[in-house]
Amino acid sequence: MKLLLIGFLLVNALLLATCKENKYAVKLTSCTKDKDGNQYCEKKDEYEEGDDEPTFYSDDEEGEEEENKEIDPSKWEGKKPLFQWDPVKVGHEQQVELTPLEIRTLKTVAMKPKAFVIDDFLTHEECDHVIKKAQESGLHESQLHIDPETRKSKEYTNGHANSAVGVFRQWDRNGDGEITVEEVKRMAEKNVKLYLNETDIAEMFSILKMNELEDGVITREEFANMNTAGVGQYMTLLREENPRFRDRFSDQIWLRQGETSDYTMQEIRDKVWRLTRLPRYIIDGGEALQVLRYQPYGHYHAHFDGQDKAAHPDKKMCCHMDLDASPETCRICRFITIVYYLNDVEEGGETAFPVADKEDYDHETFRKREKDDMYNLSKFCHNSTLVVKPKKGRAVMWYNHHMDKHGWLGDMDYWSLHGGCDIIKGTKWMANNWLTAPSADLAHLDSLYLHYDAPGAH
Repeated sequence: MKLLLIGFLLVNALLLATCKENKYAVKLTSCTKDKDGNQYCEKKDEYEEGDDEPTFYSDDEEGEEEENKEIDPSKWEGKKPLFQWDPVKVGHEQQVELTPLEIRTLKTVAMKPKAFVIDDFLTHEECDHVIKKAQESGLHESQLHIDPETRKSKEYTNGHANSAVGVFRQWDRNGDGEITVEEVKRMAEKNVKLYLNETDIAEMFSILKMNELEDGVITREEFANMNTAGVGQYMTLLREENPRFRDRFSDQIWLRQGETSDYTMQEIRDKVWRLTRLPRYIIDGGEALQVLRYQPYGHYHAHFDGQDKAAHPDKKMCCHMDLDASPETCRICRFITIVYYLNDVEEGGETAFPVADKEDYDHETFRKREKDDMYNLSKFCHNSTLVVKPKKGRAVMWYNHHMDKHGWLGDMDYWSLHGGCDIIKGTKWMANNWLTAPSADLAHLDSLYLHYDAPGAH
């Protein structure tokens, strides 16, 4: 029996050690700016939400029973529960000792979600170290980028579209019987959630070998014979393949921070421990550091970093605790996100929270995108109610979840919707520290990262 048990443990350890990639890497009001340039505000059609956004389910009786069931505290075996900073009010400042020589200011920038900015959280030397380590390890593209020449040589459908793209009134917004370039833009926005400029439109008509817009307008007669099927196909592919229009476009790498990493990486994790005041086992059980490089047009449209237990009654386990985890069987349990800016960006690259402190926000209404696609931060970055500029060494920390009555991971905070705005000029280097945590029913279990290096991390 002992031999069988030892064999089982060895097989499981081998499975983890040989994993090639990080399976937990998931896929408007009055505004003012402070002296640092940060912006503050008082305040799918038929498309699927992004990979980081939860799927919404109808109420589930079994899920409700599970939620209301009393938890036996003895299961937690003396584990210390979570801690969450009190934001007090927007603009409130409190001091945090990161090291005996580094005392930093934790400044509240939002109440919903609870969000804070910490300038000079990382030293410039630490920023440079992380960038160098990422470059030496070799970054890879977060999303597939199809070469423009490949798109030009593609054979497109020819004919009349059966969708809204084939309906004249969907293009002729003012009903005057003619379609202008501006109305082509608006049709793409309304029906495909695609935000085109005049150059994009000219290129589309050229690639599709269409001349209806040569004189600046498309008449009803011209539209009747226009290749609207090709237009619809082209626009859909453009949204899926072109880095400017995809939900995410960046390069990334995962770096270890535990005992097998270097001194600087471990020191950054120690700073996180002192900043968050979370139990050490939570800090050491967090995900590897995700380092990202965004170049011109690089962005990440609005998304969530966690998944709500109530919205996923069929996913009983947190992914960071489950050896057999997959996106279909587990949920993402990221209690805190800390973003580090590793360099100064010439222009763009802000972190935006579209609905921070927005009192009339209703996620079910917001996600329908009935008017504009406010998830699209390439277009609507500065319509967001909180926009934080990148600055070398600055950290932005927020809570993706509330705490439950026992002090463990509670409901998701839907005001934590966030993303990265377009890089206009230059390059942005940044990193994500995700601190995972258990719900009360799982608090007796350890994170896999306490015992194993994150698969695929360098």
